[in-house]
Amino acid sequence: MSPYTPGFFAIDNIDTALNPKLAARLIKELTIIAKENNKQVLLTTHNPGVLDGLDLKDDEQRLFSIYRDIDGETSAHRIMPLQPVKGREPVRLSEAFVRGYIGALPQNF
Repeated sequence: MSPYTPGFFAIDNIDTALNPKLAARLIKELTIIAKENNKQVLLTTHNPGVLDGLDLKDDEQRLFSIYRDIDGETSAHRIMPLQPVKGREPVRLSEAFVRGYIGALPQNF
């Protein structure tokens, strides 16, 4: 973080060329640095591994699925922390995404 970094900024496709575990670690570290420097960051990604770096139980970290309908109207849906299913092993956010449990995947192909 630089003193010149705005209080609110965005990084598009933060996952470019990173393996899933490194992407998750990057998000964990970025969260720490942003909090220490009183910054708010908006990220976009197509790498499910990034999701595993989030702690959705921390209300300062939020995940949204974004949809655009056929008419171009965009809507956002907040993804809340996953609730464990009794008797089953917890599912990581990346796995929940790939399985379609949290949305944000196209349904038309």
